[in-house]
Amino acid sequence: MSSLAQARGTIPGMVTLEKVEGSRERFVPLLLEADDSVEVVRTYFELGSMYAIADDGVEVGVVLTIPDGDDLEIKNIAVAPEHRGRGIGTAVLKLAADLAREAGASRLVVGTADSSPGTVRFYERAGFLRYGVREGFFDAYPEPIWENGVRAHDMIMLERRPN
Repeated sequence: MSSLAQARGTIPGMVTLEKVEGSRERFVPLLLEADDSVEVVRTYFELGSMYAIADDGVEVGVVLTIPDGDDLEIKNIAVAPEHRGRGIGTAVLKLAADLAREAGASRLVVGTADSSPGTVRFYERAGFLRYGVREGFFDAYPEPIWENGVRAHDMIMLERRPN
């Protein structure tokens, strides 16, 4: 892996993205932190570009981006539970916006479940705006998705213009 980008977040360390070359299999457990279906993860985890998220050189997460027309989509972003709440995700979103700008994308987009208002707020605090809903998206999953006792049905779509 080679260091691609770095940013300082609200945390004391340096957050970097390192492009993953070769097998991505070891990242499946992390991808499942953000997408509850291994069957669904396996439909996309070999697509696009995958980056290991490191905080001061320690691997703490993963982000997968996929070009979609003029957009760059964050298909999956996950920080290991023991590293959450320290600004790493926010720093990664800034780095992803830089990737979108460098790729010439008109916007950076992400989708999240309607059952996860905290995640929607996280993206909105990072400068993303809601632009649509993919109705019934999670109804097609092999097993129902539940978050905090609420079943996911729709995907809330958010966008941010690259820096």
